[in-house]
Amino acid sequence: MTAFPSNEEDANLMMAASQAHIPTDKATSKAAADSTNNSNTDALARSNLLRLETTELIKEATLHLHPNGNDSSIHYEAKWAPTVRGYVSNLSSLLSALEGCTLSPEVCLMSSSASGGGGVKEKGMEQLNGGGGVESTKYRVPLQSDKFLKSLPGGSAAAAGTPWTFPFSGRVKVLPIGSYAHIGNAGLTNRHANGNVVPTLDLAVLVKGGDGDDDAFVGGKDYLNHRFTDKQNILAVHIAKQLSHKKHRSKIGSVHLTRVFGDSRKVALLLTPPTMENDDKKKGTNKKKKRKKGDNDDSNGGEKMKYKLRFHVRLIFGVEQEQQQNEDNSNRHQNDDDDDDSSMDTEGSYNGNNNDMQVFQSWIPISRLFPNRSNNRGAGKSSSAESTDVNHRPTPHYNNALSESLHLQSTTNLISDTISNTFFGSNAVATPTTTFHETLLLIKIWALQRGLLRGHDSFTTSTIALILVYLYRTKTIGKRMGSVQAFTTFMKFWSEADWLGEDAATTSAAASSGSPPLSSAAQLLARKMKRKAAFVIPADGKNESQTVAHCPQARHYREDIRSSSNDDNVPMTLLDCYKQCFTTASSSSSSIPNDYHSDSPILLDPTMTINYLARLSPSFVRESRAEAYAALRCIHGQERDGGMGSSGSGGAFRTLFLETNRFWTRYDAYVRIPLSVVPKMMSQRSSGKKINDGDVRVWGRDVEDLGYDESACRGVVEVLNRALGDRITAVRLFTSGNGDIRKDGTSSNQSVENIGTKALEDSDQCYAVPIRGGIGSSSSTLTSAFVAKPGGRSPEPPVHSLNQDEPCLVVGLRIDPNASRRVVDRGPPAEDLEGSNAFVSLWGDHAQLRRFQDGAIVRAVVWNLPVSPKNSVVESMPQFASMDRSMGGIVEKVVQHIVKLHFTESKLIKKGKAKQVSFELRSMVGLVDGVSSSPKPSPLSDSFTLHKNVMSAFDSLAEFLRQNSITMIDHSLGADKKASKLGLPLKIDEVEPLSPSLRYSSLFPPVPHPLLGGTDQGTDKRKVSGAVEGSPVLIQIRFEGSSKWPSSLNAMGAAKCAMLIQLAEGIEKMKQNENLDEFDGPIDVTPTYLDIGYRGYSWRVIVRADQELRMLKNLSNPTDEAKSLRLSLINRHVRGSMHHSLIHAVHTRHPSSSLVSRLAHRWVSAHMLSDMIPQEAIELIVAKIYTDPHERATSKMQSLDVPPSTVAAGFFRFLQVLSTHDWANEPLIVDPQSHITANDRGLIMAQFNSIRDPDLNKGPAMYIISPADYDGVEEMTGSKVVGEDGSAEAVDPAGALERVWSPTYTSKFPERVVLHRASALAKCSLDHLTSCIVNGSSESSWVAAFQESSTSLTSYSALLRVDNAFVTDTGCSSTNADSVVGATSKQDSNGEVTSPFQRSLLKRYSGPKDLRKKMYKNLVLEKGTLHEWNPVKSLISRLRSKYGEYAVFFYNEFSPDIIAMIWRPAAFVPKAFSAMMSEYQSPVLKVWKDDSLVITNTDDLMSEIGYAGRDILADIKVLDDKKPDPTSTEGKRQKK
Repeated sequence: MTAFPSNEEDANLMMAASQAHIPTDKATSKAAADSTNNSNTDALARSNLLRLETTELIKEATLHLHPNGNDSSIHYEAKWAPTVRGYVSNLSSLLSALEGCTLSPEVCLMSSSASGGGGVKEKGMEQLNGGGGVESTKYRVPLQSDKFLKSLPGGSAAAAGTPWTFPFSGRVKVLPIGSYAHIGNAGLTNRHANGNVVPTLDLAVLVKGGDGDDDAFVGGKDYLNHRFTDKQNILAVHIAKQLSHKKHRSKIGSVHLTRVFGDSRKVALLLTPPTMENDDKKKGTNKKKKRKKGDNDDSNGGEKMKYKLRFHVRLIFGVEQEQQQNEDNSNRHQNDDDDDDSSMDTEGSYNGNNNDMQVFQSWIPISRLFPNRSNNRGAGKSSSAESTDVNHRPTPHYNNALSESLHLQSTTNLISDTISNTFFGSNAVATPTTTFHETLLLIKIWALQRGLLRGHDSFTTSTIALILVYLYRTKTIGKRMGSVQAFTTFMKFWSEADWLGEDAATTSAAASSGSPPLSSAAQLLARKMKRKAAFVIPADGKNESQTVAHCPQARHYREDIRSSSNDDNVPMTLLDCYKQCFTTASSSSSSIPNDYHSDSPILLDPTMTINYLARLSPSFVRESRAEAYAALRCIHGQERDGGMGSSGSGGAFRTLFLETNRFWTRYDAYVRIPLSVVPKMMSQRSSGKKINDGDVRVWGRDVEDLGYDESACRGVVEVLNRALGDRITAVRLFTSGNGDIRKDGTSSNQSVENIGTKALEDSDQCYAVPIRGGIGSSSSTLTSAFVAKPGGRSPEPPVHSLNQDEPCLVVGLRIDPNASRRVVDRGPPAEDLEGSNAFVSLWGDHAQLRRFQDGAIVRAVVWNLPVSPKNSVVESMPQFASMDRSMGGIVEKVVQHIVKLHFTESKLIKKGKAKQVSFELRSMVGLVDGVSSSPKPSPLSDSFTLHKNVMSAFDSLAEFLRQNSITMIDHSLGADKKASKLGLPLKIDEVEPLSPSLRYSSLFPPVPHPLLGGTDQGTDKRKVSGAVEGSPVLIQIRFEGSSKWPSSLNAMGAAKCAMLIQLAEGIEKMKQNENLDEFDGPIDVTPTYLDIGYRGYSWRVIVRADQELRMLKNLSNPTDEAKSLRLSLINRHVRGSMHHSLIHAVHTRHPSSSLVSRLAHRWVSAHMLSDMIPQEAIELIVAKIYTDPHERATSKMQSLDVPPSTVAAGFFRFLQVLSTHDWANEPLIVDPQSHITANDRGLIMAQFNSIRDPDLNKGPAMYIISPADYDGVEEMTGSKVVGEDGSAEAVDPAGALERVWSPTYTSKFPERVVLHRASALAKCSLDHLTSCIVNGSSESSWVAAFQESSTSLTSYSALLRVDNAFVTDTGCSSTNADSVVGATSKQDSNGEVTSPFQRSLLKRYSGPKDLRKKMYKNLVLEKGTLHEWNPVKSLISRLRSKYGEYAVFFYNEFSPDIIAMIWRPAAFVPKAFSAMMSEYQSPVLKVWKDDSLVITNTDDLMSEIGYAGRDILADIKVLDDKKPDPTSTEGKRQKK
């Protein structure tokens, strides 16, 4: 009950961090003061900007629809508000005209012909009463009460065949509730601020409760055993049928059954107003578009007029609150003769005498609403001879669900009273909005963008409003605070309160990492209860403590325990009772037993009879708190793009309210768990039976309290959380309300004929079933029905129709990349019997006794054991070589084992029919890695090992060059003459890697070639490739400093070439004198590089001469050629080396990042963007994804913005950055190791803004900055400056204040047209892959994201088809890519499973057919092996250099079967004739303007292009010849 202190001004909150350190030195003090002032100014500006942006958002999103319109509200409410009032009025009239009748469960039968319990036969449905037939009775809604089940055939002997009926007087009370009824419509937003879903207006349909009243619908002990909810559901179906009559469709529209707050046990009605209305033809043609207000009569016929759907109406059923009574009714239920309730308490309602406190009145005895009461018990439990504690387990969630139906009206009044008393007072005039309204709207949009609002297990607008009510009533939010301040306070409150009592817990982490738990389950539960926060909304005029002290319900609880309880474990206060009942021993420890998952946060109303947050699960609380903490960091300036002080456009506002980050984009892996057998297992669990050996009470014992859906959902999440432990940082279930909101899913085109028969399409995946239609209906939209099961009261799940996929649960996992690779789960010590039993019950037979090096003998689970029949289900899927690095370690294996053990029936496992579970899009890894689970894995299967091999060869080559270049005195050359074994006059100081294959970035890493000193890796031993596919491995050498280097540029180039020649001769000489088998193949020397073969790899060696860089820098008047040469040398030698080190460090720290980079490279090439987006740019974007500043260690909260742990998640983020980053307005700053200071960031932004013109068309299109992208970087050697003589001097920090930052790898490419195309393709690919996850992807459905469609190909201007002889690997084609992970047709007999990566790598290793050479045992082949073979790439280079001003050329470097062209529009603008510029020009034939006489001739261009590629191209197809249409031109001339 701690009240949080109120916040200061937003700017002050943002300034607080800057005052942590007090400088002592004067100069430092002045600099620090200036920095503080700048920081304060930035914080103030950021705060003001956020305030202005939120003001505009509130203005655009606010919606006013007053239930009772008046003259003062007309000027600011929506124009269609009268339509809403008219609809509600018609609805209220229909409900008030309901006739009295007798209701029974037959109202809910799916078939109207079924009466007296008759059934409907359907193929494939088992009879659940134990018979052998296929007959079952299906109902529209779940019916679970004991009275209903006893009335079924086969039920209780005393009541078998006796129908259960109850009277309905026809009198109901209809009241607006929720946002529609709040003062000023607090929380009501328009469609665009509501996730593209029209707003839903809530109406409460209240019935009377009590005894002795003819109008009472519920009474007696209807609160027991689902009797109340069954009555409500039957009444809901009855009213739905009345409203869906044909005579009411023109007024009411369609009627759907839906769920209340995601609770499957409680049914509500969702009404969709008709979108077609009648317009009387007699009114004349001039009045067809006008309608009289409220005119919905269609009796006269007329023309149909369609209008836009504006709203839905939801009918929520509850009980009318009773007036305060004077007499004591405590004994009014004692005469109930229900034989099942003899063990139930008979306390009545409490009548308090304190007039200052609100007294809650209800037909339910007040003591029955205590959270420790058991109001719902399974059949036979009261007479069971087992544990009394099990038979009388409390049902806090069930009790709270009862209270919800009683508090519908009072909850709305509580919110409205708070708004009125806080802002208006008794005499003030109400205004349209207040700070409360604005704050609620901001929180609602923030939650909606993150999937935290609406539906099951999420916030509702009312729960958010109630938290705000608490904050306002406790003065945590002041009346004078602005909406941004109030929003910040809400985030602080929600993120810092210990809602679950687990913030300080260390048990889970310790137990998961292998050490034994610190305490038993009881001690853990006691600690959680002590730490858990519980809040009570203060009553009017009282604070929180006074409200609790004077609450009649709390006082009645104290009296109750004094008189009836002698147990020391019973809490002494009602608040502690809530803590005890809404807290369990749930943890991420596999050694803590827990089969009951009722954890929930606690926020009570002033009467302490309802917990407003009881529906929120622990997984939701953890995720929402982490999001709230991230929102605080964002508001305080710690943004994702650059940490403190980032000033990108949009900034906090865009991150908080515009960016969508819902379920399908939040997690590393997604798992689908089929639920075909869970219902049967649930029934047996609830009755105390065992399912499998070793499966003892892990989940499902809370079904009576939570209901089937919630018990299954929480059970799956908690069991996975226990099993995975610290391998994951978050686990969340996909439910209605947190799905995809990008599509507009509301159906507004339903005709009158089929209205009410189609399922409502909601973009939030909210559950909605039409009331019309049944099992026999031909409608394909029927989703599910409910089966009644006599004998036993375990609730049954919906039975889906046969034409639909099997229902499943989708679980999202956020994986810790480090802990996920742990291969041993160690159990508790042997003396901890409770923990050992819990460990064995969780893991089953996998938990075996093992002895460890420390001498301990404990049970443990080992995950790197060889495949055995016991885990055949787990190991039957292809296992990739980099599973541990790319798929989150062994998380998938753990999930598969847990699902098999606890969520799969043993019969299906024995029959081999158990469905396998796996990560979605797992086969996509096959594009960058091979399969290692084959009986004989190929040496080409592990891409990581292939990279390691080439790196090992590089280390060996570098050592060879360094050691053999050491100069020593050689007397044969003369006195004091020095030479080395290689004959080099200078020692090689450094050998630096530059190639992507030396930093894990090469899509196809090089494979040792047998003619270059390697071993044969292919399958065909008779042939070997005569060329190396791809580019050689690039490295550079640096010689020791010397004054003998030439002083002219031309001589410097000659000296570098001479060094390469001498190196080649030295290697040849050493090969003759020494046995150097590692060197093989030809040695080629060019003026700029040297190609050699070493250990099977082709190496390209270049020379880096720092003296050359200094010489170019010291030129007094450098020419343009000198400037260009200097920049080229710096980029190639200096920045290239620094880039390599940066990317190598990222890939080493984050193992999956290298595979993401390679997969992104494959995607770019597949869309024919090779060389248009540099590979270095791809690597920097991936590095940005993995190395944004996170500050995870500084907070107890789990971080949401953590690096991805799987390839799929990382690739998703790559596509997201490429498609959503504002390239025109913001640079992308990549700084993995925080080398770029805040001052540098300011310089980067200033220089970026100065380059861009108002039209945003100047400067590089893709502006990516890394730590090496500043002028003068060549002078840096670590932290030293290289002087003229090669010595190192200290760095002057003042020189860093005037750095010039500019992109290195994206300065010229990609062009704007290419970047726009890439962004559009990234968005389409992201949408497609997301849909694959949402819909359950097949093995190769995702491959469309890596292919060009036929429509995309037609968008090009011309297509140049390459001869097949120049295409080595067709599996990487842009039109027909290979995506199958399995055995190929030639390998089926061997059973070898391969991936597309393996097959492509083998093709590339085999080389072009025309260049393959035959091998013989006794014949040595000639050494004429080509070090590089890229004919198509060479052709592309020539075309771009010569014809790049006329067209843009696209191709796929890995499978260049097509070269595509797009004409540049600027090249076809008529211009003046010039003899010197007349190439490829033709006269303008028809229309001449001024001096525009010639235009580009496409025929000449295509002829030249065809001639340039005559040896490579097979065909040319021109789709757009850019010729003017003579017909249209002649028509324009005649018109003139």
